[in-house]
Amino acid sequence: MSKAMEHVRYLVDVVGFRAPASEGERWASKYIAGVMEKLGIECRVEPFDSYKTFSYPLMIVWALSVLGGLLCCSHGFLGFLLVTLGAAAFYREAHYRGWVSRLLPHEPSQNVVGRIPAKGEALRRVLVCAHYDTSKTGLYFDPRFVGGFRTLLLLTVVSALGLPVFVLLGGLFWSGLFGLLRELATLWLFLNILVLLHREVYGKNVYGANDNASGTGVMLAIAERLAKEPLQNTEVWVAATGCEEVGLVGMLDLLKRHGQELEDALIVNLDGVGAGELKYITGEGLVKVFPADPELLMFSAEVVRENPELPLAPKEHRDGLGTDASGALINGYRAMTVMGLDEDGVVPNWHWETDVVENLNEKNLGDAETFVDLLLKKIDHEK
Repeated sequence: MSKAMEHVRYLVDVVGFRAPASEGERWASKYIAGVMEKLGIECRVEPFDSYKTFSYPLMIVWALSVLGGLLCCSHGFLGFLLVTLGAAAFYREAHYRGWVSRLLPHEPSQNVVGRIPAKGEALRRVLVCAHYDTSKTGLYFDPRFVGGFRTLLLLTVVSALGLPVFVLLGGLFWSGLFGLLRELATLWLFLNILVLLHREVYGKNVYGANDNASGTGVMLAIAERLAKEPLQNTEVWVAATGCEEVGLVGMLDLLKRHGQELEDALIVNLDGVGAGELKYITGEGLVKVFPADPELLMFSAEVVRENPELPLAPKEHRDGLGTDASGALINGYRAMTVMGLDEDGVVPNWHWETDVVENLNEKNLGDAETFVDLLLKKIDHEK
């Protein structure tokens, strides 16, 4: 059994569920910090506070839009004001700068951050990261529907952001057509509220073998390689981030704390690398695509070309929620994700009860580890 798989098995079989800001997540962070300390890596556990689910912020902002959509016929200005406020709040939540999520109760969580100095003078800095928390099931992620996740979410985006336009144009010009669009958008957002409510009431915690014990295991295996044989001129940080599943909260805290140190760093994010076809992601985002760092993409292409036995390929990822790399790219940092995707472009067993160790491909873990190791060496050799 590979080192990466040993870490995966501990996180899944021993720790179990690692819900955001939970005791399981804290237990996992202690294991990760313990591994780094045994390897002799300078390591810090960095605490932060986070809300515990993405459902409630979205339910609240969509409820504002639904209420405004219902009121606009009898109280036009108030209805328009509410749907506009709902659209603005949704836009902020979707870009990880939410107003509503800040107001919700927060619980303690943590990142685990290790630093591996260069052998010689450190001319570059690279961050290898992976989130270690897990999610829960929901109708969005049901295998029967998940292939159409992007289509369903795009309808939600159009409904939430388009509702103020439908209300305004319906009042000014053609109430028939735009009134129908307003009613359909309001109904769709109401249905989304019900779906999230169902998730909070009936959703089951998942073990997260692929998402993302796999990425964490590979990150720790890379850390062990580097602890034994550091790079010559590149300082490497390894970070396990918490509360990614609620809105990239751990990554955003990491960037807030260390933004100046990571300003010119290259960030390699590992997410769901234990199943599917491995890809290095050229850009990610549901509506607006945030391109990955060009230098990382160039180095990745060179690694694959020089090592044809590695089954990695470039791919744009627009069929899922944001990764930790999204949080970095949105804020102007240089990042790229390595991820496994199925034929529909979705992470296999995504947020479902089938995300267990038995459904992992250990070869994927080895290929991801080899790819990142060669990528780091390529970066180090570049002058």
